[in-house]
Amino acid sequence: MRSIPVLGALVRWHEERLTARGRYVMWAAGALGFMGADTRRSQVYVLFALASGALLAAVLLTAVLRPRARLECALPARATAHVPLVLRARVWAEGRPRDHLRLSFPRPVQWGSSLPVRPRETFLAATPEAPTEARVELRPVRRGRYVVPAPTLRATDPLALAASGAPAGREQVLLVYPRFYTLEDFRAPAGRRYQPGGIPLASSAGDAIEFVGTREYREGDPVKNIHWRSWARRGQPVVKEYQEEYFARIALVLDTFAPGRPRPEDERSFEAAISVLASIADHYSRSDFVVDILAAGPEVYEVSAGRSLAYLDNILDVLACLEPCHEPSFAAIGPALFDKLARITTVVAVLQDWDEARERFLREVKALGTAVQVIVVHDGPTTRDFARAMGEVGDITLMTPEDVERRIASSAPAPRAQDITHG
Repeated sequence: MRSIPVLGALVRWHEERLTARGRYVMWAAGALGFMGADTRRSQVYVLFALASGALLAAVLLTAVLRPRARLECALPARATAHVPLVLRARVWAEGRPRDHLRLSFPRPVQWGSSLPVRPRETFLAATPEAPTEARVELRPVRRGRYVVPAPTLRATDPLALAASGAPAGREQVLLVYPRFYTLEDFRAPAGRRYQPGGIPLASSAGDAIEFVGTREYREGDPVKNIHWRSWARRGQPVVKEYQEEYFARIALVLDTFAPGRPRPEDERSFEAAISVLASIADHYSRSDFVVDILAAGPEVYEVSAGRSLAYLDNILDVLACLEPCHEPSFAAIGPALFDKLARITTVVAVLQDWDEARERFLREVKALGTAVQVIVVHDGPTTRDFARAMGEVGDITLMTPEDVERRIASSAPAPRAQDITHG
């Protein structure tokens, strides 16, 4: 309803220009007006007149009020589903102390209910000498990309029924990451292959490495690779960059297929599969492997990352925005992946089911000389029995969405789930 222009404007006015108390009074006035429609048989219309009069006076008064105060509140750029974040807002009065101020956090137009803020509105007073601080909790309930309106500071009437207008702040994009768990021991077959042209790396642990230049320092780069002369010349950290041509390269392939009208269990399996892939990516981000993320959908979404470059955020950015594909993916895009997979030493495939198309795809990957490990995230029996393919394709593990939930619940919180707090 919020996405329809006229209705959306009414809903936004109802939420932003009326306080919670004012909304209660408005609906109470409507009910009293209905009950007191016959003024000859009931005196309820008197209560209707009082309620509607107070609300109308509050709306007219706040139409000319301005908060005359300054607000500072930084929103996070990233969050993790179901992990609370504390937002801190500071308010200074301009000129003289100000009472009857309302701090609120408007909901996004799309998926607003998936991004709850508690409390949604806070009433406060401010002085010019010292800031008044308010704290709210943001707890995203699903991953995704949200366009979040800026928090607003408004003046209210003495009864706190209505709020004044506020200048439109700049919207901000918030990426909510999928939940994932910590994998302490994940073993996949690995090896080394020649990579034509190599890949620029900030650390090296293989053969045929060559110093090719310098670049700016990035989080996670080893101190031993700092190029001190360049740092002294440029006045900022610079590291040596290498090109390596023989190294282990692992591809994490995600199955994004979902039926045209997905059932609740299909949606749970899809979200659980994303959580499993994020957990594996988190594990490899702390290792010396080069990792490629390949999301099999209408197009191949690819993220390639060198080691020791703090690349996990790049992977999670893609997983936060990923949507299911409603067309069978492996039969159509399998050939497009084979050129990429020919340079891969190991493929870890996270599937949502096991059927003929998926099995054929993995057999063809295996025929390239690539090691294969499969995790099937599925609720109930798979379409096809994978037991006979285990020895021919590779290790196959079956997990249910409930298994994934238990691992998330029992795992130590992921670092990115707690470190994001902004003041």
